[in-house]
Amino acid sequence: MSGPWRRLADWLTVARLAMLTPLWALAVLARPVELGIGVAIAGSTDVLDGMAARRSGEPSRYGSQIDSLADVLLMGSTVTWLVMLRREFFRAHAISLCLWLGIASAALLVGWLRFRRVGDLHLYSTKALAPAGYLFSIYTLIFGPPPDPVWFLVISTCIYASTEVLAVQLFRHPGEERLGSFLALTPVGRRHRALVR
Repeated sequence: MSGPWRRLADWLTVARLAMLTPLWALAVLARPVELGIGVAIAGSTDVLDGMAARRSGEPSRYGSQIDSLADVLLMGSTVTWLVMLRREFFRAHAISLCLWLGIASAALLVGWLRFRRVGDLHLYSTKALAPAGYLFSIYTLIFGPPPDPVWFLVISTCIYASTEVLAVQLFRHPGEERLGSFLALTPVGRRHRALVR
């Protein structure tokens, strides 16, 4: 039987999934400020469920998979909401946005075709992407688009993280997870991981 921290982590993840329906309703009603607040609350469950899962000390393949699914659905929905409600800004930056979405979609597809699961790799780059993406999205929904340099910083982070996920999905073995970085798949990285185990 799982402990209280593991159950809390799973419930927070389920809550994030459950929030998608009311958040979509706010998007359809064109309520960007309320939607931004909702994304902030949903994003906080992403932080809190990770903290609770680590506190539990109980690895859970189910918990990790549903957390990754919730992240992908919330991220994909948030991008759609931003394009819906801040159309002019994203029309002006369509090329960089489409480049990122193409790489991210390829990473998801390769992960599903090779491993029949949504990738739950927990790379350092994707950990950096989450707060950057949430903060950018919340700010843009509530206050409007930020200056262009902020966009290029965020989209560069997104492109790098998605490219690393794609590379890991292409070259990792089925049992290799929680790598931290693509470098862990190099011969030097594999030797180092074998020594520290």
